[in-house]
Amino acid sequence: MDTKDTPQTAVPRNAKIAAVVALLLVAAYVFTTLVIVSPASAFRSSMAPLTSAASPYFSQKWNVFAPSIMKTNISLRVQAQWRNDAGELVKSEWASITGVEQEAVPGNAIPSRIQKSSWNAALIYSKRYALLSAPQQEIVRDTFIERSGEGYRAKRAEPLIAQLRDEEDNASDIVRFLRYDYMLKEYATNFATAYFDHDIERVRWQILRTQPNDFDHRFQQTQQFDDRAVTFGWRHADDVIDPETIAVYDDVIERYAR
Repeated sequence: MDTKDTPQTAVPRNAKIAAVVALLLVAAYVFTTLVIVSPASAFRSSMAPLTSAASPYFSQKWNVFAPSIMKTNISLRVQAQWRNDAGELVKSEWASITGVEQEAVPGNAIPSRIQKSSWNAALIYSKRYALLSAPQQEIVRDTFIERSGEGYRAKRAEPLIAQLRDEEDNASDIVRFLRYDYMLKEYATNFATAYFDHDIERVRWQILRTQPNDFDHRFQQTQQFDDRAVTFGWRHADDVIDPETIAVYDDVIERYAR
């Protein structure tokens, strides 16, 4: 069949208008996108009204792929005391358990969950701490050590619970916190024994939070937020030290902290 004799279907006027409008919208979108992602220049500065108006619709935040992204990093640090040959207490520097664990993560696409045990412990401990009232929080940040004869011992649980209940009678929150406090004391004692290689008499810990710059300040070298630390008082290390547990810590510390 001769195509010259085939009748041509006329394009409706409304369809032409719609096509032109669509092309203009696409062109405007592409132009705005190129302006927003372009390097800083005089041209981009002249387009500031455009980028300011379009930014809410074209920009993205850190949580674009993770809506529940955490805004702070949390780490657990430990300090210990032991007796020297003269019987005097020696205080260590702060050591980061979380920092040691994270040294094992780089280069491993699927790291073991054991490499974030201190992070999990600090997070759970913080949540239980947050359930206490302000006066109770002040008490638990204090030292849990008392004199016993010529030496020292850990504060007994019953008087400590009674002291906390005098501030607010939330017995379940108090007991849950103190149980985790005891667990954290054992955890810190084992780590400190391996890390400092001494018979540890006292330990205390600090939960440190660091917050990176927000998305709008991501290229700035100056830290936008100050670090926040909550330090808890000394705990008496009266635990039975398991040599097998210390050997595990020794291996990790030797590989990643020395």
